[in-house]
Amino acid sequence: MVWRIVCLTVGILVAGGLAPALVSLAGGGRGGYGVMAAVVAALLLVTLLVPALGARRVPARPGAEPLGLRAALRTARGNRAFFALLGAFVLQAAAVAIMLAAAPYAATYWLGGYGLTSVLFVCLVAPSAVAVPLWGRAAARWGRLRCLTAATGLFVLASAALWPAAHRAHGQAGQAGLVLALCALLGVAYAALQVLPLSLLPDTVHADAARTGRLQSGAFTGLWTAGETAGLAAGPGLFSLALAAAGFASSTTDHPVAQTGAARAGVLLGFSLVPAALMLLSLPALRAYGRRRAASAPPAVNSPIGAES
Repeated sequence: MVWRIVCLTVGILVAGGLAPALVSLAGGGRGGYGVMAAVVAALLLVTLLVPALGARRVPARPGAEPLGLRAALRTARGNRAFFALLGAFVLQAAAVAIMLAAAPYAATYWLGGYGLTSVLFVCLVAPSAVAVPLWGRAAARWGRLRCLTAATGLFVLASAALWPAAHRAHGQAGQAGLVLALCALLGVAYAALQVLPLSLLPDTVHADAARTGRLQSGAFTGLWTAGETAGLAAGPGLFSLALAAAGFASSTTDHPVAQTGAARAGVLLGFSLVPAALMLLSLPALRAYGRRRAASAPPAVNSPIGAES
């Protein structure tokens, strides 16, 4: 799981840092975005063909018929530890999605220009590639849930600190260093938020198997993926609604318009305090997961992260 997340993080980092650079190199505007889309499409084609062609000689084994959403919910009903963990994960996914959606706006209207978007993105994501293995070692020593709770608290503190740091940097050329340092700290916390919930998920599946006598991994992973998708989609959607409510005036990146104080405050809220609040709300769910997991007493699960202490 650790190395899966490392590779995932590297891919996100390359794509997120490369896309704005491609747009700029291609001259910006509609043409620049068209070139970026074509390059990304070519990369996707190659990377999707590699596993498709590489697995063509692997013998296929027909599996059980996949469950729909309602059937999966019926199957998972009663596994309270799973739903507590899923609730925390969805809130955390929405928090990260809001912050990433707000990053270009924060760079443009608080830190001096849209050009800092790639730098912000790199600072948020790059530390994850290094920190994921370190979180794996820490979890093996102190426990996965304990480390996940600590990482969530670190994310809350660092994202809340972005509010005064951005105010300090606003209008001051070259004063974005503290904001970038906080983003790097957020990247360290984000590494744990990626790998540790996924390492806890099999525990809930095995606990359910002990309770019901049936191993229903597909139902639980399907609900997990649906919840993650909902959180990642809801974040930018809620941010756009908040911008509209704050009176944000649409513009192009080449010609940003002056925004009202309320609109700029809405941008910074989405980049700092709102993600912090969502992360804070996920802590009671993590605590509930710990209580319910202890009550169900699941069997030990072999994990690349290590056994829970």
